[in-house]
Amino acid sequence: MSLIHGSRGIVYFVHQFQEAGGFIEAALLADREMSAAVARINAQVMELAPALNSPTVGGALTVSSSNPAVPVDAMLKRRDGADYVFAVAMRDGSATGTFEVKGRRGRERVTVLGEGRTLTATDGKFSDSFGGYDVHLYRLPHR
Repeated sequence: MSLIHGSRGIVYFVHQFQEAGGFIEAALLADREMSAAVARINAQVMELAPALNSPTVGGALTVSSSNPAVPVDAMLKRRDGADYVFAVAMRDGSATGTFEVKGRRGRERVTVLGEGRTLTATDGKFSDSFGGYDVHLYRLPHR
């Protein structure tokens, strides 16, 4: 959410306040599951840094949600001839997001990054399912 809406970095709140009044300063680092999840996010951001740091392409992407209560927000980046769509469901609940990248023609494979699956776009248009707060990252091939 943060990156799609213009953040240039991520700061993690690592502290934990306990009900009995205690405080764990580096709780995130002490929790193996949480620490591993943050490490995966950091690795993914680093891998996508060249695309993330490129200018956002305005006016070339439209997105709609099948559920008005769960909007899907997205941004489009271009890097080395490929289009990257970064998308997130902004609320809890399910929706289908429909994306259209202007200027693309024909049938193309859309790679869903980090998920081991692909979609098909026709003339730059494709859809995907979102659960609450789901994030999906897409790569459309070089032209």
